Amino acid sequence: MATLIYSFAQLEAFTAVAEQGSLSRAAVKLEKDRTTLRDLIDFLEDGLGYALFHREGRALRLTPEGEQLQRQAHLLMRQVRAFEAFAREVPNGATQDLSLVYDPFTPRAFLQALIAEMAKRNIRLSLACASRDEAESWLAGGRADIGICQARNRSVGNEMEWRALGSVDMDFYAAKTLFSEADTPLSLLDLSLVPQAIMHEASDEPVARRLQISGHTLFTNEVDMLRGLLEQGCGWGFLPTHFGASRWKNVKRLHTEVGSQGISQTMVTIWKPGSDKRALIHDTLSLLPDLWKRSAL
Repeated sequence: MATLIYSFAQLEAFTAVAEQGSLSRAAVKLEKDRTTLRDLIDFLEDGLGYALFHREGRALRLTPEGEQLQRQAHLLMRQVRAFEAFAREVPNGATQDLSLVYDPFTPRAFLQALIAEMAKRNIRLSLACASRDEAESWLAGGRADIGICQARNRSVGNEMEWRALGSVDMDFYAAKTLFSEADTPLSLLDLSLVPQAIMHEASDEPVARRLQISGHTLFTNEVDMLRGLLEQGCGWGFLPTHFGASRWKNVKRLHTEVGSQGISQTMVTIWKPGSDKRALIHDTLSLLPDLWKRSAL
């Protein structure tokens, strides 16, 4: 069977005439010459090998074949219009996508403020929560543009750049019943004997070493799942105060011998230089410190 050759102009003419019922009205709608539309439909019918319209004077009525084809042509025209609209926007949106990978301890209020700011600037922002190792891997492979992670106190190498962003205060939390029989203030030994709920995998060694006290751990990087573990008394947590864990059901701040004054974790932004989005990345990096400060108020 020979390949059917047709043009967008022929489909446009066919659907317009089918909807309007005459060449004259279709010509007005499409702002084209009546003779041009007639020729386009004639060529389409020649290619198909059958008539699409019954000619009744100046009026045109669809044949049974034309009625079947009209439905498919209408759907195809909608897809073409959607393609046209998308194609016109490509130059405006080609560099307006930004991907962020963030540490589980990153304040959610800060992330929400960033989402709002990006929306105002018509920048499409994608976000993913991951460990520091994963973040660096994603940045190196181009899966993410900017990372927000806990500082590791070591060089990020020549492939990455970094900048201090701020810090998160830390404290100890557990279900009210978990250490009910222990003397206070709790010692590190007391804590080490009870499972600890952590948000950084053991593979993320430098971070895990700083945060892990107990020899028994439960892992989750979802705040809601962490909340469930603490509320059910499954373990205790050494967590950012911005989580508001003391407001969780049956959860309290623990009084420990190390106290909580001055305990904090430094957060940094990291990115790979030389990206084709470097202007957008630079602009975003300049926004982050102020958003961090405002969201902490």
